[in-house]
Amino acid sequence: MTTTLPIERLRNLQKNIAAKTITEDFFERPLRRVAGADVAYSNSKAYAAIVITELPSFKVVEETVYVGRPPIPYIPGLLAFREGPLILKTLKNVRNRFQVLLINGHGIAHPLRCGLATYVGVLASKPTVGVAGKLLVGRVLQQPKKPLEYTPIQFEGNVVGYCLKPRGRGKPIYVSPGHLVSLDGALDVAIASLGRYRMPEPLRLAHLAANRARRSDHSE
Repeated sequence: MTTTLPIERLRNLQKNIAAKTITEDFFERPLRRVAGADVAYSNSKAYAAIVITELPSFKVVEETVYVGRPPIPYIPGLLAFREGPLILKTLKNVRNRFQVLLINGHGIAHPLRCGLATYVGVLASKPTVGVAGKLLVGRVLQQPKKPLEYTPIQFEGNVVGYCLKPRGRGKPIYVSPGHLVSLDGALDVAIASLGRYRMPEPLRLAHLAANRARRSDHSE
């Protein structure tokens, strides 16, 4: 994917991917291994990390990092084409199995129903869930106030995800299915993956791993 591709073509690709999305649960239960994926940046480099954790202990099973260059600049609504290829390359180096991949971004809670988690899920044929710190589309009629309380995200007359209050005093997070996961399944995975912090633990650990790789690269 290069910057020479017109934005309209990228959006058409998103529509095609969205048409292939399956929002039904195709992952094993009970949840034993959940992975998280995040990307850190430094100038022209990107550091994509995937961390597999065991549940409920959150013991790290595997940490994989890929260093490359983002294929396109940041364009609102097109994060999938900036970070998706990097996460897909990281996935190719993952040795251990996991049941669901949490991704720092949106799934179907996206203007074209194809956020980063949907892009990765469809292209990798993996169950994915998007978890984001900000709402991209739709509205939440009432913000959840109590820990583990949740309310639906409404968009174009449909529920596309949930606004979930984490444990502690953290602000709500926005959870939506990426691929091969249902609305309720996405919520179940997110809740099962929450630790003491705002973001689910596999995602938090992936965020830390990506930033460690970035700092290590600069210190060499």
